[in-house]
Amino acid sequence: MAHKLVFIDTNVLMELLFERPNHGPARDAILALPSDDIACTSLLSVSTLLYFVESERFDKEPAHSFISGFKIVDMSQDDYTWAAANDQGDFEDALQTACARRHACSSLITFDKKFDGMYGKFLSIQTIR
Repeated sequence: MAHKLVFIDTNVLMELLFERPNHGPARDAILALPSDDIACTSLLSVSTLLYFVESERFDKEPAHSFISGFKIVDMSQDDYTWAAANDQGDFEDALQTACARRHACSSLITFDKKFDGMYGKFLSIQTIR
């Protein structure tokens, strides 16, 4: 059976890395993935995570270790072009959707309740409740 990529949105990663109040549901959503699925995220998400690590003056080494547990997928000008053409009111979400689509992710996991309404027609969205 082929491995499926599952895109993990920035807000899920933030909950996990910073052990915020929803880190339990975030962890459960990741652990519920079939063992042959590959959790991935974009370079945009990595940049955002490290921005917050730096702004809070946290040690970067645990953050790098955490991030290394995910496949990091690249973003391209094609992603930008798709996002600009399909922006439903949240450009960052459009960009993440474009990236996930181009990498043939089977779904995207997020806490963002409006994500599915905006971009669910382009990609399967799993909203953590």
